[in-house]
Amino acid sequence: VVLYTYGLSPFSSETKRLLDDMKADYKEIEVGPEWFLLSASAAAKRAELGNMFGRTSLPQVFIGGRSIGGLTEGTPGLAPLLASGELVPALKKAGALPDDSFFGFFLYSGDFKK
Repeated sequence: VVLYTYGLSPFSSETKRLLDDMKADYKEIEVGPEWFLLSASAAAKRAELGNMFGRTSLPQVFIGGRSIGGLTEGTPGLAPLLASGELVPALKKAGALPDDSFFGFFLYSGDFKK
């Protein structure tokens, strides 16, 4: 799981809180404090995300290499995935949560430390 965030964004903070509460592993890439405070290289990253995935708003969440959007919107977004019951299976499949099966612990990546 990879998150592109703004440091001062309440949507970014809520996205991280949701994943932290679930004890999910993720890698955070803070693009800058907020959109109007971006350096030239950070603005270029944001623009490239827009070119590649059709949205420049942050946070931008990737699970298993797939863009799911932001906290509340996107394809479909983190909160809608949680509400539909699809978030936990997606996180387990991506190795961001341990699987409950007998061998699940061995499949858990645990790669990213917050």
